[in-house]
Amino acid sequence: MRFVALFVQSLLWLSIACSPTLIGAFIGIMISLQSGEVYSLNVPIWAAVGFLIGAYWAEHVRKTIGLSVFFGRLAGARDTPKNNKS
Repeated sequence: MRFVALFVQSLLWLSIACSPTLIGAFIGIMISLQSGEVYSLNVPIWAAVGFLIGAYWAEHVRKTIGLSVFFGRLAGARDTPKNNKS
């Protein structure tokens, strides 16, 4: 059972780190398209920078509030505030 918990926590950690990685890869693609280079190191470099930022963010979340609490807050967030005036 401990293996399953570790696996789930790893997936939660990776899902937090994945977001800045994708943003970094997108920035690298945009820079490559603007420069006109077909084979460029911009995409892997920017993706690596995004992963490092995402890893730092994921570790910060894991150590402060916890990964499952973080995703629980995201899932439980309301889109609009309730109006108690009827």
